[in-house]
Amino acid sequence: MQVAISKKIGKSTLQFRVEGEKEKDTLAKASYFTTIPDKCGLCESDNISLDSNKTEEFTFIKIKCLECNARSNMGEFKAGGIFWKPWEKYVAPIKKEVEEAFDKAEEKAKKQTEEVSEEDIPF
Repeated sequence: MQVAISKKIGKSTLQFRVEGEKEKDTLAKASYFTTIPDKCGLCESDNISLDSNKTEEFTFIKIKCLECNARSNMGEFKAGGIFWKPWEKYVAPIKKEVEEAFDKAEEKAKKQTEEVSEEDIPF
């Protein structure tokens, strides 16, 4: 059995063909494609795009929002099949490190400026 699927993702329409020996298996495979998000889970914009990147070992598939820069990454079940992880705001790694350093410095400054009692003043 063969199933053809047409899925609109943002401004693109993708065509998928799924084949299987048994109808039930073919429909199960086809159902994965129907779960691809068609709008951002955070800002609800339909200005989204399918994206990917590859390392030596893995290929990462994600949907990204071109409005608010959120991402939904594709996950794989160990037993087979895919799912879409919850949408989250993407923060570039360097920006994230800067924000974490700023938070630590801010926390340190708060500790240093805690109230001083009159007994601590030497005069």
